Amino acid sequence: RAGPLRRECEVHPSSRRRQRSLRVFTEAQFVSAADAPRILYFPCPPGSRFAWARHAAGSQFALCGVTHTLSSESAALSLCDLLTAPYESYDSLICTSRAVADLVRAVTGAFAEYLADRFGGVPALRPRLEVIPLAVNPEKFRPPTADERKARRQQFGVADDEVMVLCVGRLSHHAKAHPFPVFHATDQAARRTGRKVHLVLAGWAAHPAVDRAYRDGAARFAPAARVSFLDGQDPQVRSGVWPAADVFVSLPDNIQETFGLVVVEAMATALPVVGSDWDGYRDLVTNGESGFLVPTQMIRGATNGATFRLLFGQTNYDHFLGECSQAVTVDLEAAADALSRLVGSAELRRQMGIAGRARAVERFSWEKVVRAYETLWAEQEREVMARGKSRCAVLSPVQYPAPEESFAGYATRWLTDSDLLRAVAGAPEVGVLAALPLTNVMPDRRCPDDTAIATLLKAADRPESVGNLAAILERAGSDAVKARATIAWLLKYGVLRSA
Repeated sequence: RAGPLRRECEVHPSSRRRQRSLRVFTEAQFVSAADAPRILYFPCPPGSRFAWARHAAGSQFALCGVTHTLSSESAALSLCDLLTAPYESYDSLICTSRAVADLVRAVTGAFAEYLADRFGGVPALRPRLEVIPLAVNPEKFRPPTADERKARRQQFGVADDEVMVLCVGRLSHHAKAHPFPVFHATDQAARRTGRKVHLVLAGWAAHPAVDRAYRDGAARFAPAARVSFLDGQDPQVRSGVWPAADVFVSLPDNIQETFGLVVVEAMATALPVVGSDWDGYRDLVTNGESGFLVPTQMIRGATNGATFRLLFGQTNYDHFLGECSQAVTVDLEAAADALSRLVGSAELRRQMGIAGRARAVERFSWEKVVRAYETLWAEQEREVMARGKSRCAVLSPVQYPAPEESFAGYATRWLTDSDLLRAVAGAPEVGVLAALPLTNVMPDRRCPDDTAIATLLKAADRPESVGNLAAILERAGSDAVKARATIAWLLKYGVLRSA
């Protein structure tokens, strides 16, 4: 599975420029290896499974992950895990926007209040929250030359006297952005300015009925403009449509949204943006400078009980998103005013495009974002090393202690290192036991060294303690657990017995 990653690292320019190297660890090696890296990064919120594994093993590494959509049931419950799983202050959750950080605080804060009421104390979120945006490649997304712009407009059927308004993204009125504000603003911009406005939606719908709904909606709500639909899943469209545009519009109203990477791509291409003042969009667009932010509204009480119905299966995720989005209003008049100003002024489009390009390069280039990640990781590593190492004597997760703890009441007697054992004369040969499937169960959990086992059995010709017999196997390279599991195996099949 690591093959594609290894090949990508070998050909990536940064690997040669910065002399990066790649080492591959299995999960078990990462948790237990002394030379493993000190940071474990996830392209999602950091998994609690690794927090529990670290806690049980006494390992020394920090966890780091990044948020994406946080509106699903599983995502919300994973945020609750941030309070109850053994996360530490040197772990971090990267939020792609300030709005997402506020969401995390709201969910964990409500759960912390419950924990305090139920169990007492002052539960708090231990991992640090860092706001670091997503990134764009400003060399791939860049202002087009005059020839490039002309060629792309011809390719996509945009006339010279048309102002092209571009939308890019999935066509989903319940789970992404309802198109009504865009249709309304485009129609009004064409009527108010007298310009020919060509709205291009480069996207894709999950179902033909949704695609048809969008086309019918465009005809009904934007009759003064020309509207075209392009396949946004076509790589040539996805990368090639930007140079043809004059204005970029994205007016989300959905709680599933968190950032808005297409906005950064538009800014890097030097397109002015009309976006919703919604979630992470307000971190991207400087209102009045690189574009316009359109106000949004919600009515308190309109969605009360929606999360309850989701958690208890009374509604599904799609219906939950649709219910929430129907309670969100994008200011139609403000959207129409903003788009009309841009459609009516080529100079305003140029100025805002230049400002957006500068902001994209300064704030959202891969160089700046990766540098922010590396700064965070360096801080985490320093704190991990300052905390020192605290390894448990036994690997024993607190949510399911080791069998000798969980099932301590099962056996008649538990042998310790001080108990004496002795080899049994005439017992089955170890080689025979190891060759039979019936008696060679879980061999990877035992010492594989036949010579060491023979030395152990010779030492057990007379009574010898469990601890001393285990030491023989440990000197041969087995760890403490495998050494004692090997002794248990020899006891199980009558090769050893209590003295």
